[in-house]
Amino acid sequence: MNPAIDESLWNGWLSSGAEELGLELDEQKIALLRRFAEELMEAGKTFNLTGITDPFEMAVKLMLDSIYPEKFIPNDARVLDLGTGAGFPGVPLKIARPGLSMNLIDSRRKRINFLKYAIARLGLSGIRAEQIRAEDLAKREGRQYDTVVCRAVSSIAELAGLAAPLLRKNGRLVAMKGDMYKAMAEIEAAGFDNAVIYPYVLLGLNIERTVIVVEAGEIFAWGRRTPGNSP
Repeated sequence: MNPAIDESLWNGWLSSGAEELGLELDEQKIALLRRFAEELMEAGKTFNLTGITDPFEMAVKLMLDSIYPEKFIPNDARVLDLGTGAGFPGVPLKIARPGLSMNLIDSRRKRINFLKYAIARLGLSGIRAEQIRAEDLAKREGRQYDTVVCRAVSSIAELAGLAAPLLRKNGRLVAMKGDMYKAMAEIEAAGFDNAVIYPYVLLGLNIERTVIVVEAGEIFAWGRRTPGNSP
């Protein structure tokens, strides 16, 4: 039996946090997010999926933080979660925006096996999890994605290099990062003149976060002038 998270507390954390961040979450979505958190907790008894196990921190650091980038994803977009890990940000994004077509990829089998199980348990459709490297997916599918989103620790330049052969010409890379000054330094180092930074704060924990949005056209131009990164 999955560990139970107090429903009343969870609903309060998600409702107030969503309001603070300008997000819309109804009761059904909040309940699905709680079920996903409980699946994570249960699986965590067997193997390590995330270092975050406190329910409040799961609500804020994992769920709300993962949903925030939905502001920068077009309606009904085809989205790739690059290096999804335990399903972040892809699963919470899919729950918040059911109309998205979501593909989660990661190189680690145990995480993908968990995600396949969790997706089935939650009854989600229009989302799949696959153990594959980004380079191999690009060879198989090419530029099929409207948005590539990533919460991984790789630099913006590394992420752009991986996203370039996967993005449609009008697509975009949405990268989740820490504080604004580090994000600005990454953008400057990569040479993205038109990338846009959106800072926000996870108020319950007073954690500074940023979303970096880089349009595909700039990534393609960057790839042409940067040796080894041409898509």
